[in-house]
Amino acid sequence: MNKKEVFAWSIYDMANTAFSALFVSFFYPLYIKHYLGGTDFQIGLVFGLSMLLVAFFVPFIGSLSDRLGKRVPFIMFFTVVCCLFTFAVIYVNLVFALVFGFFANFFYHSALTTYNALLPRLAKKKEIGWVSGIGVATGYAGTILSLIMAIIILNKLGWESVQGVKAMFPATALFFFGFSTLIFVFIKEKSSSKNGLKIDIKYSLKDVFKTLKNIKKYKGLLIFIGSMFMYINAISAVIVFFYLFGRSEIGLSVKAFMLFYIIFSLAATLGSFLFGKITDKLGPKKTLSIAGVLWLITTIILFYVVSLTSFFIAGIIGGIALGAVWTAMRPLTIQLSPKKNIGQFFGFMELTGKFSGVLGPIVFGFLSTNFNYQYAIASLGMFFILGLLFLWFVPNKR
Repeated sequence: MNKKEVFAWSIYDMANTAFSALFVSFFYPLYIKHYLGGTDFQIGLVFGLSMLLVAFFVPFIGSLSDRLGKRVPFIMFFTVVCCLFTFAVIYVNLVFALVFGFFANFFYHSALTTYNALLPRLAKKKEIGWVSGIGVATGYAGTILSLIMAIIILNKLGWESVQGVKAMFPATALFFFGFSTLIFVFIKEKSSSKNGLKIDIKYSLKDVFKTLKNIKKYKGLLIFIGSMFMYINAISAVIVFFYLFGRSEIGLSVKAFMLFYIIFSLAATLGSFLFGKITDKLGPKKTLSIAGVLWLITTIILFYVVSLTSFFIAGIIGGIALGAVWTAMRPLTIQLSPKKNIGQFFGFMELTGKFSGVLGPIVFGFLSTNFNYQYAIASLGMFFILGLLFLWFVPNKR
């Protein structure tokens, strides 16, 4: 294990998780709904449809990065474009803000495909769970740092002011880009391709269709994909709508949610470190099963939420479960995938995540807009139950 490269890799997790917290979970939904007059359903469509587009795109990118033997140039391009759209959201009206949010989320998730595929190159087989946990934990440490940045800005410009909320978009873009530069500098790659780019693109497309045709040969992979499809449907909805839910149900203020998110992030950091060790000891399948049960407990508490205390308890349990899912999912993907196609199979896991991201936020946004948040929360519980049922049949290849 090259400690310098692992450090740079984990710092990128810090950078991109800050984008997830400040843009996806907080200020974009808040800005669209309460400052531009949008709806939950429109917000769900932005995140859902952007993931639908990337779902068709990421397997090809994963396959192409396998053939080129280079992942970092893809990460760099997608990150830069994501930051540009994030920066620009505040300068346009509702329609263009929805479009810019669509592209910011699209390029953010596109970058994650090749980023995840770097893991087996950086860590030995017995270290993968631990290194994955370091990355996730560092990511939530980045969330805390970004929230501290947000607190400083909002204290100066006003917690509920439009100036304060608008300032968070360029701040998020600069935070994301600034910390991501380490991975561009410290991870050096040599191309393994002996062909021209056009030939690699041609064969990458063929590889994707060949894998789709033969995917049933990889025992357990389809079932695992189905399980994570259910998990991530619910998780994606939670990430997008957690603040709007708290604001509607218990009158959660911006300042109170900042405190909540710091506690949530600390819980996720703890979950990442703890379940990194548990993953190496018990295996990723059992770890994901434990995480699913914790998420079910979280949804039950949210369904009956009546106070700030119960909301915080749900956040702590959900944070631990979230860290566990992200930590264990990558090692189980590696276990079930042939080594030579690891980038491509991470592409298919990203595809699963993006298709999940299509359905989860749209279903949640539709139910909350047309019925109420209790119906929407109940849908989360159903997704986790189905995910656990699928996971039961995944082979345990320790």
